[in-house]
Amino acid sequence: MEDNKAKPSRIPRGAARAAVLPRSWGASLEWSLFDGRARLGKAIAIEVEQRRLFPWIAVCFGLGILLFFQADGQPALWAPLGAFSLCCVAGIALRRNMTALAVVIGMAALFAGFSTGVIRTRSVAAPVLTRITITTIAGYIEAVEDREQGQRLLIRVADMKGIPVAERPHLVRVSIRAGAGLTAGQFIAGTARLLPPPEAAWPGGYDFARDAYYKGIGAVGSMVGQVRRVDPPSPPDWSLRLAARVDEARNALTQRIAASIGGAAGGIGAALVTGKRGLIPEPTNDVLRGAGIYHIVTCGLVNPCYGGCCGYGG
Repeated sequence: MEDNKAKPSRIPRGAARAAVLPRSWGASLEWSLFDGRARLGKAIAIEVEQRRLFPWIAVCFGLGILLFFQADGQPALWAPLGAFSLCCVAGIALRRNMTALAVVIGMAALFAGFSTGVIRTRSVAAPVLTRITITTIAGYIEAVEDREQGQRLLIRVADMKGIPVAERPHLVRVSIRAGAGLTAGQFIAGTARLLPPPEAAWPGGYDFARDAYYKGIGAVGSMVGQVRRVDPPSPPDWSLRLAARVDEARNALTQRIAASIGGAAGGIGAALVTGKRGLIPEPTNDVLRGAGIYHIVTCGLVNPCYGGCCGYGG
């Protein structure tokens, strides 16, 4: 009588070895057990079918930027640009192979992100104050943020007494208590107590010094004594006029949103839209920090987020 039971399939020799050999012998296993190329091709095919492959370019680009920030010292530009060019050439040569083409494009985006980090870092390089200094400064107000205790000004420095031009910060951010009537575009002078932008308070925390570097801010502090409006030595250039108009629009929108909603909720709502968080009461700031969501109002819709900023309330 014929046996109707199905005979068990034969276990591949490679799989049997994988089950019994020590882990240290794993390097000698057959490649068929870990066919990464087939799995990668299948994964890419799924992404293509679901129309999700293109957004991975942005992911690889961001990974390249993260790798740049993890690099020590000042990385050279020729290396990532050369690798990017080689990836572009390889992409043209492998354009008929979907798996290889996707991998090469991802690597090209990775090197492009790294190169962008190098280029951006070099393009915004500006002097940074190295010590606490009390000096007389003069310059144009580029941005104004209203606060409960006064105003916070971003000043484009035109003159700084006692500081050589080569060491003079291009932008400084100062707080002022009696700043009523100051608007972006005005030229002011006064005595300021300045210090270098503070670095991260703990490892992995929000690094304000890095944020300030990419914004061109070379010093922070406060104005001491009276702030005077004086005649500028020369008319403001187009970039300053544009920055002043944009800041005025942001401030007007901030005031309108805060007045429409009212209270602490109004300050939060305005910060979410414009990034101006000066109208949020300090107790509310403490609650947001404790909840770990302060970065939401710190960044808003117009300011970039670098992560970890919920620990800083500057």
